[in-house]
Amino acid sequence: MRISLEGRTAVVTGGASNIGRAIATHLAQADATVVIVDRDREQAERTAALCGERTSVMTTDLSDLDQLDAAIAELKDEFEAVDILVNNVGWVNTLPYLDKDVEELMLEVRLNLVGPMLLTKGLVPGMAAQGWGRVVSVASEAGRAGQRGQVAYAAAKGGVLGMTRALSHEVGRHGVTVNAVSPAMTVPRSEDEIGSGSMQQSRKRPPDLMAKIIKSYPVGRVGTPEDIAAAVTFLCSEQAAFITGQTLPVNGGFVTT
Repeated sequence: MRISLEGRTAVVTGGASNIGRAIATHLAQADATVVIVDRDREQAERTAALCGERTSVMTTDLSDLDQLDAAIAELKDEFEAVDILVNNVGWVNTLPYLDKDVEELMLEVRLNLVGPMLLTKGLVPGMAAQGWGRVVSVASEAGRAGQRGQVAYAAAKGGVLGMTRALSHEVGRHGVTVNAVSPAMTVPRSEDEIGSGSMQQSRKRPPDLMAKIIKSYPVGRVGTPEDIAAAVTFLCSEQAAFITGQTLPVNGGFVTT
């Protein structure tokens, strides 16, 4: 199935590395104009080079609300309307809930929930005005099933799923669909895909542990960024026009409810 996003502008947050890099490159391959929003400019530039000429970089820390407001204003000034928003940025510090201080908890909530909510609020009116738009958020199976050491992250990602369901009821009649994908463990294929700000930097696991983890996946492997990117690209397409308010688990069968 050939997906064409020619003439569409897509914003991908956290687009410099890992899942975000794969999403950006997949959308570019579908002929979309791609804006990579990330705090790691060096890594974002490397990703942009892979995507081609219709790709630009915006350096923004989406946990900083002032920078977030400035990014929204810049996007609205540069484009008549952003057609596609992929809320991909995410970060977790896996520690017991009771061992984290309030600022650590709030950082995870700002980055994983508040940022996507405010960016969506800033860009969706333009989509609705033109009668076409796609919002796809990258959630997590931690938000659906829970995960030890990831209480704030799970709460925030669960909030993204609630936002997805509720917002779809408000904007569907304006031609805007709102969906989410929910990955389980997703590991880049190479070190080059891992940016300096990526949570993959602190989540390298020894081979014996990975072997045990893989046994819990019915498909016999953990996910790759390309697995998630393929699902996101489909949800951005015309072929997915009748899908909204849904969460698509892309998890290799790790969670089946």
